[in-house]
Amino acid sequence: MSQKEHNKSRLNRYKPSTIRADAQRDYEHYKATGEWSKKDPAVVKRTLRLVLITVVIFLMLAIVLLLQAIGG
Repeated sequence: MSQKEHNKSRLNRYKPSTIRADAQRDYEHYKATGEWSKKDPAVVKRTLRLVLITVVIFLMLAIVLLLQAIGG
């Protein structure tokens, strides 16, 4: 697989149609079995890490803005 094809396949999973299809498949699985399909632990870990980093960055920005507002 060439680099261009690899990059295209990586970006493909973020297309709205792909995300919608994944959500529909998960929902159909839930309706049939009564439980949500398991996600890959690496994906869950990476997602939680990105959420944590995002929260920390926003908290730091909020503190800086608050300090600027107080300081004048």
